[in-house]
Amino acid sequence: MSSTKPQPDPGPLRYRPFRAIWMAMLAASLGAWVQNVGAAWLMTSLTTSPVMIALTQAATTMPAFLLGMPAGVLADSMDKRRLLLAAHCWMLVSSIFFYVLLMLDAIDPVRLLIFTFLLGSGSAVSVPAWQSSTAEAVPRSALLSAIALNGVAFNGARAVGPALAGAVIAGIGSYAVFALTTGLFAVAVTIFLLGYKPEKEQVVSKQERLVSAMCVGVRYVLGCGVLRGHLVRTFTFVVSASALWALLPIVAKNNPGLGGGGYGTMLGSMGAGAVAGGIALGRVRRFLALNTLVCGASVLFGITTLIAAHVQYSAPVYLSLLVGGAAWITFNSTVSSAFQATLPAWVRARALAVFLLTFQGSMALGALIWGVCADHFGVSKTLTAAALLMLAGPLLLRRHPVRMEAELMPPSTMMESQGGS
Repeated sequence: MSSTKPQPDPGPLRYRPFRAIWMAMLAASLGAWVQNVGAAWLMTSLTTSPVMIALTQAATTMPAFLLGMPAGVLADSMDKRRLLLAAHCWMLVSSIFFYVLLMLDAIDPVRLLIFTFLLGSGSAVSVPAWQSSTAEAVPRSALLSAIALNGVAFNGARAVGPALAGAVIAGIGSYAVFALTTGLFAVAVTIFLLGYKPEKEQVVSKQERLVSAMCVGVRYVLGCGVLRGHLVRTFTFVVSASALWALLPIVAKNNPGLGGGGYGTMLGSMGAGAVAGGIALGRVRRFLALNTLVCGASVLFGITTLIAAHVQYSAPVYLSLLVGGAAWITFNSTVSSAFQATLPAWVRARALAVFLLTFQGSMALGALIWGVCADHFGVSKTLTAAALLMLAGPLLLRRHPVRMEAELMPPSTMMESQGGS
């Protein structure tokens, strides 16, 4: 028997379908982050209400909460290329329409929230199709590397997008940010049209009723104790952490020496920390248990929030946000990996949609809660309360440890779920 070692795969980017998907989604993610920063900063010039400013974050994340499950079912039951192309075109058209109204000086806080929601809707629909297309765009030997590159694209956009938006706001003005967003979405559509031609036949599941298919995923997740625990940890952390994401524009506005460029640098610091944390996470996992990583990340992000709330010097704030970005990606990546490891293939997409729904819903709910609190009690006190909740999280949730072991449902329950699919 031959003992020849298998040759290493040269990398997922050599495959044209994956390269097209990856480049298009990188451009779209970059455009989305630039738009998010521009919208948040524009809102501070339209109103001084912390509630309205925090609702900008809610409008960004709410579409994923509302559309995540239907988008997952659509990605399993129709041509993914058409779905991705439709989502990209939706974002491009919405961005063009918004920019025209902006140039006509016809944007107010409510219209800004509406268009932020519309752009977020296109992104929410594209994410499940993007994730599931990866397995069809590369051979199995390159799948893990392709998934890792997807994370690099998202977190790279998170790092570069805010800093780029901040530089454009400081150098040219907020209007130029939305022109840049439109251009990036146009690039994404062009790359996708020219480059994405799947070499493998797409996997399309049998047609199911939308509500029935979604219910199967929800029943499976709620029937598994480990998965329920992961959702509880995610909900508690994300609701608390959303305070910093939602109120950071006000922190930048109130911090002497900062401004549009400072806000972009703050978000860029968090994005850079997320990229660095994502790269280092694989090595760190060799020495620390998953639950230890999650608890440590919660504590570090709580400390980051406290520093942003009370420190008026830019350098320590930027440094703490770097650490906060690493803590953010550590928590999310660790819990997501543990969640996915528990899922069987037949329900994976829908169960992951439940996880994404919980994550994005927590972001939207938290942004609304903390915005109202900031309106009544002030930004510093609100961020302090959120930070204390994060610091207490590891103690309050000891009954819900994050672990990688699979806890499968009883066979009878699983057969019942499969029968409903």
